[in-house]
Amino acid sequence: MMKKNIIALAVASAIAAPVAMADAPTVYGKIYMSIDNLTDAGTTVNSHSSRFGIKGSNDLGNGLKAVYKLEFGVDPTTTAKAKISGRNAYVGLAGGFGTVLMGRHDTPFKMIQGTDLFNDATKEGYGDNKPMAGGLGISGGEVRADNVLAYVSPSFNGVKFIAAGMSAGNNDGGNTTYYSTAPASNKDNSLTNAYSIAAMYGSKKKGLYLAAAYNSFDKKMTKVTNGSDSPTETRLVAQYTVAGLMANAMYQNFDKEINNTVNGKNLNGSNIQINVGYKMGALMPKLKYSMFDYKDKTLKDGNAFGVGVNYSLAKSTTAMLDYVSYDKNLANKGVAGGKSTSLISLGIVTKF
Repeated sequence: MMKKNIIALAVASAIAAPVAMADAPTVYGKIYMSIDNLTDAGTTVNSHSSRFGIKGSNDLGNGLKAVYKLEFGVDPTTTAKAKISGRNAYVGLAGGFGTVLMGRHDTPFKMIQGTDLFNDATKEGYGDNKPMAGGLGISGGEVRADNVLAYVSPSFNGVKFIAAGMSAGNNDGGNTTYYSTAPASNKDNSLTNAYSIAAMYGSKKKGLYLAAAYNSFDKKMTKVTNGSDSPTETRLVAQYTVAGLMANAMYQNFDKEINNTVNGKNLNGSNIQINVGYKMGALMPKLKYSMFDYKDKTLKDGNAFGVGVNYSLAKSTTAMLDYVSYDKNLANKGVAGGKSTSLISLGIVTKF
């Protein structure tokens, strides 16, 4: 009888344990370090968007749950407190209607990007979408916005819709993220000071993936506009993944002048980026190419590219060898009208 009771208790405990842990948060992160050699800047050890965070959900019953996330960027190369930065952080509700969240989050425009094989790669993200956009747009479309209210729809036969609105500051004036100087009045703060909308079809993991997005920023947001024009941005993405092959293309158009100049010239125009990778066992050769077209024809159009190889040491750990090059016409990274810049990076990233 005692043996049966012990067995029954063990079975009950095994069943109860997952229930008790159902609302427990998940701790996660990654550390990405590399040795980088940059033109005219020598060789250094750098961290690339290393991070840690907690995320989870709480069951509220009736198909409703609270969702939350707090993520922080860290730089393991230094003890400076300034090297701890805020990334996505939010709280929200999720159910059959989709998900609503509030906090700090990537815009839908940023979220729809295809698989970036050089994401966070190399010193200062040289291979990332932002610098590869040639200085165009507001952070090349890669905006992680403050003061966000966002909605993600459920899937409708593979199609999802995302929308987000953000205010230029807080009611108390304490947050002036999108103002170059604190405004005389906070009455213009609105969740439509800027908005981002997107639609997605399919999956980035396999098969066909298609997406489109649009951003609009109010001219009052003088930290990211010229104060007289309201910038708009458009992004189109197509990706196909089958077996070991992944290939995608992204078109972006950045309209209206913004508060971003090179040699006194405002930057706006279009950009195309292409990623191709083929996984063969633990090895994956990869290629990225970007070309940018400036509307101001006194600025010469240019291009950038990256080539590299990833080697999977384990499910959680990958070694990378990357080479990234920008031509002399690139209107950011301080090389406009100068000479071409290249970088060689040997790195390792491990996730937990």
